[in-house]
Amino acid sequence: MKRGAHILILGSLALFPLMLMACAPTAAIATELPITLISTQTANPEAVVLQGRYFGGGHGDSYIMIARDVTGSDAIRVDATEWTPTRIVFSAPPGSGGSFVWVVADGRQSNPLGLTNLP
Repeated sequence: MKRGAHILILGSLALFPLMLMACAPTAAIATELPITLISTQTANPEAVVLQGRYFGGGHGDSYIMIARDVTGSDAIRVDATEWTPTRIVFSAPPGSGGSFVWVVADGRQSNPLGLTNLP
């Protein structure tokens, strides 16, 4: 065998582990942070303010849920008038006083918080 053929074979063997690594499965890294509802401001029922973390941009499957009890069995969907990653503003529906509120962002639900001082 000629010297050039030896170099070609050795070079191919050196690349073999790299080709195997390229075909190996990779681990998926979960980066979804829990949507956290921290506080509510209900002084004005026309502009209820929710503050928290990881609300996202309010696009896609994102909305607010209001229910009379913490289980959310009678929850109604409410759309926001303003939405940022840390602040949401919405108008409270009539008769929603003494309720609980959740944020749903991109299909993921936050913790519940109580709403008080609403008509």
